[in-house]
Amino acid sequence: NLFEETKKGNLERECIEELCNIEEAREIFENNLETEYFYPKYVGDPALVLLSSLRQSCVCVDCEIVLLCVSEISNQCLPLPCYKNGYERCVDGQGSFTCECKAGWRGQRCEQDINECEDPEFPAGCSQKCHNLPGSFMCSCEKGFYTQDNIHCIDINECILYRSVCVEPSQCINAPGTFECRCPLGYQYNMSSHECVDLDECEQDVCDGECVNTIGSFSCHCDGRKGVKLAEDSRQCEKIPKCLDLYDHKHEQILHLGEQFYMHFRLQADTKFAAEFDFRTFDPEGVILYAESLQDSWFMLGLRSGHIEVQYKNEHSIQMTSAGKAINDGQWHVISVEELMGSITVKISKEAIMSINSPKRLFNDKLKTKVYIAGLPDRNESLIKPINPRLDGCIRGWNLMNQDASEGVKEVFRQKESKHCYVHVEKGSFFSGEGLALFNIDYGSTNLWKLDVVMSIRPSSSTGVLFALVSNHSVPLSVAVVTQGPDDAVRFSADVPSCVSYSDSETLSMALSKLNSTMQSHVHTYIGGLPDLPLSVTPISAFYHGCLEINVNGQQLDFDEAASKDNSIKSHSCPPVSAPDPPSADTQLH
Repeated sequence: NLFEETKKGNLERECIEELCNIEEAREIFENNLETEYFYPKYVGDPALVLLSSLRQSCVCVDCEIVLLCVSEISNQCLPLPCYKNGYERCVDGQGSFTCECKAGWRGQRCEQDINECEDPEFPAGCSQKCHNLPGSFMCSCEKGFYTQDNIHCIDINECILYRSVCVEPSQCINAPGTFECRCPLGYQYNMSSHECVDLDECEQDVCDGECVNTIGSFSCHCDGRKGVKLAEDSRQCEKIPKCLDLYDHKHEQILHLGEQFYMHFRLQADTKFAAEFDFRTFDPEGVILYAESLQDSWFMLGLRSGHIEVQYKNEHSIQMTSAGKAINDGQWHVISVEELMGSITVKISKEAIMSINSPKRLFNDKLKTKVYIAGLPDRNESLIKPINPRLDGCIRGWNLMNQDASEGVKEVFRQKESKHCYVHVEKGSFFSGEGLALFNIDYGSTNLWKLDVVMSIRPSSSTGVLFALVSNHSVPLSVAVVTQGPDDAVRFSADVPSCVSYSDSETLSMALSKLNSTMQSHVHTYIGGLPDLPLSVTPISAFYHGCLEINVNGQQLDFDEAASKDNSIKSHSCPPVSAPDPPSADTQLH
């Protein structure tokens, strides 16, 4: 029946009360070994007879015989059915067996090793390393640790265990599983030589700009000539801020005379030499224009001590004259030169200031005439009296040889901003932050040198070199504008790692001693910046930006007299801080 089929196989019910087949016997013994032992004896016994065909079942006539048969089943633990490495003992169940497992094993026959290193039901509990073994496990520790109870790992303090492991000046610092020989800042420990050696921090990209490694340290430097300075963290570079905006507007029709240029003219038979233009300058000396057709036929119009000067020479005569009031007052003046019949007339603001007898024409009309503006040709030995050709001035509304500037010439000047002049200027020298000037100044004989510098400055940027002495790629003295907190201040720098103030007497004394040694030989004087030197030579490398007047040993420096200077430097004019009052009618452009 249904209830009977759901019950587990039973020997008395299946094979004694009824006649069982081999499948039912297998259900009882649950293994082939016992089933094969029992079933041949069971079906071959003559005492077993079939009854009750209606029920289609077997009834045992002599049940004692069958029970005796069953009792004679051999010990099911022989031969041993359990895994010999994993079982604790085997229990015979007369037709069945039970394998009881040792710790670390499981399974019906105790054949499965438990991996305590991974099985969450049987965790090993190792604090570091776990190694599974057949029926067991083993814990181990990383290098620098030892086991306390075969489970947990304890750090080995090498600094106590090996007291001489680190050599001075390094100190032994214990760490979990290891130790460190820690050297003073800027050094690292060499485990091979057992000593502290210099650490090259520059290899670690610690600086935004240029990095210079030193013994036990390093320094970062920013190229001020590119408009940056070292930030407060002494590692990053930041833009040099402006501290004063200037009214530095330019006009494309006002030409600056700081750069020489020239033009060619071929005079017609009825055309004589003539020039007219508006002129403005604070400069006392320089060449306004120079014209020539042959080496021995030339004409020069210039300034000396602020007065108009004319020198000329041709095949008939040679003359030099100067006249009129000084016009280097920063105001616009109309200058005109006109060759008349038998004379040359020079006028200022339509008023003649000189008339020079010239019985013949200045230039031969069959030859080209070359006119230089604000300069002389390379060969100028022919001048009657030498003159400094550099001129910081401006011209506008110019007319040469009775010819206005052509549109082509105007376009060339319009595109070249360096030729444009400031609309408004004041007296002084202007440094745009793009270049410097070099002077060769004699500071006296050995052991008797003198250096007295007086400056009047109006900085536009917060950082820049004002004055520097350079010798053999070193800077024994520099004076610079540097940022000092919220306000700007002029501070003293004397070839030391950072700018120091005069109150730092010890550092100042060392710097002056080095300066004294340097002044025993020739030095170069730079104004407004430094030449191309390593950035580590001096803490400030930025070009000065602003107005400046400077006296050295009682002599005011004229930047037109410099051995060399950048074209961006205006020797005698400086843009104002704000726009002046509206100009009067006579200062308007023509």
